[in-house]
Amino acid sequence: MSAVTQEKPSPVSTGKVKHRKVYYVSGFDPRGAAYYHRLYREESAKQAVHHGGTVTIGKRSRLGEHVSAWSLDGKWDGHAVSTQYQFLHWDDLVRRHWEPSLLRLVLSALATYGRYIGCGAFGRLSSTFRGPFYSALYPLAYLALLTLLAAGCAIGVKALIGTAGANGWPAWAGGIAAGAGMFGGGIALANRLAVFWLLQIYRFVQRWGEREPEDIKARIDAFADWIRKDLEASDCDEALVVGHSVGSIVGVSLAAKLTDALPPAQRRRVTLITLGQCIPLLSLMPSAKPFHQDLKRLAEDRDMQWLDMNARADSLCFSQANPLDISGIKGARVGRPTQQVVRPFRMFSKQDYARMKRSKQRLHFQYLMASALPNEYDYFRMTAGPSRIQPY
Repeated sequence: MSAVTQEKPSPVSTGKVKHRKVYYVSGFDPRGAAYYHRLYREESAKQAVHHGGTVTIGKRSRLGEHVSAWSLDGKWDGHAVSTQYQFLHWDDLVRRHWEPSLLRLVLSALATYGRYIGCGAFGRLSSTFRGPFYSALYPLAYLALLTLLAAGCAIGVKALIGTAGANGWPAWAGGIAAGAGMFGGGIALANRLAVFWLLQIYRFVQRWGEREPEDIKARIDAFADWIRKDLEASDCDEALVVGHSVGSIVGVSLAAKLTDALPPAQRRRVTLITLGQCIPLLSLMPSAKPFHQDLKRLAEDRDMQWLDMNARADSLCFSQANPLDISGIKGARVGRPTQQVVRPFRMFSKQDYARMKRSKQRLHFQYLMASALPNEYDYFRMTAGPSRIQPY
């Protein structure tokens, strides 16, 4: 393993916290609270060697129809912090919008790409955001190449069998079987490479842009009402609304609801944190007018903090531009959101980081995971640590 200069973590903030609430919104992921509870428990244990504190993860429980929770009891140089980590369920809606048939998924995805091209969103991606643009092309390129290779394999095997003296249907049967075997193996590999997961995301977000799903809208309203009541009954020092990946889109709409639901004093306790955000996938669509209004409300609010944290190496997120400016709303001029670069290449050795980069999905989840080396970005110190959230 090559030598790597270790970086001392910088403090996340200056104010001390005794009680915190975290409201977490996952991405477009059918896995529910059990998966994310286990992920937090396992990764926080790995991260503990870097930050010097201890975090005890409590058992998962159900607080409401759409909310699961677990406790995070931290001790940091004699300072005790109690955090309630709430998982806001929309995984049931993800499963409802998830297309189980691969054939129908691919066919509907082709229509999705056509609509993205037709509304101009794809053109903006190609000219401005190279990482997300190439990531959008990646599933189509993979499936096209797989189809060509499978067809070539079938024809080649058929020709070999014919050369060996077996003509007619035995040759065709052998060729088709070989092509089908290669295609099946390619499909299995595509699942591991997140090809179909990306198609599911693009299909869902594009449909949201044309017309906001009523079940999603109702769930966001329910989340906002839950948080309002929860904060009214809580004496927490800080509340974090954390949206990861497509959950950042849900988080934006949720935070916009909270600007109306919460008085200024409560909003000043709340920070929206978007991790690996893909907000422009929706906001670049001219028809996504309700979402544009949500973004405008967040741009105008001066009480609720918004911290946008992304890695340039993460080609599934939009890390190089202000999500408000992209959407035609003044953001950078008014300092909204506060943008922060996450540097996963400093979290691992060169060899480990090179392996991680081979999987788009793995790198996209690093925001929620431990680092092998100390780093200024620490999700567990941010959500369970002793200090208020501040840009580092």
